[in-house]
Amino acid sequence: MLRRLVRILFWLALAQAATMALGQVLSSRMSRGDEQSDVFRVAAVCGGRQFRSYADELRSAAAVATMGGIDLDLSHSHLAAEGAHLDLQATMGGIKVVVPAGWSVQVDAEQTAGGCEARVTPAEDLPEDAPRLSVHAVARMGGVLVTSKV
Repeated sequence: MLRRLVRILFWLALAQAATMALGQVLSSRMSRGDEQSDVFRVAAVCGGRQFRSYADELRSAAAVATMGGIDLDLSHSHLAAEGAHLDLQATMGGIKVVVPAGWSVQVDAEQTAGGCEARVTPAEDLPEDAPRLSVHAVARMGGVLVTSKV
């Protein structure tokens, strides 16, 4: 009986290690761009990622977290003159996005057994020419938080 339990635990540990390794490979293949890119995509599958953007004219970005988590820091980025779009998808995982307090952020959220929250400066407290970021967030059994850096 003990031998069988040890064997089962061994195979479970091996399966978990293989899943995590596969997740790392998938994350790197799904990600595009670097910290300086004006267009990028960050992915985390069965693991976590931290990404800080230093884009001069951020136009478009995406983050996909599947059974993992992403900390996305946009507080050092500058938006393109026409604004930028951010697409977030959290499936059984979470995404936290930090933006500068001076950005006008509009969040369109779809939630299925999950949650999306925006803790940003209200639009009425910002000047009309504030940089505009539109966010489309999808949370499926996961969570998305967009927050202003104070």
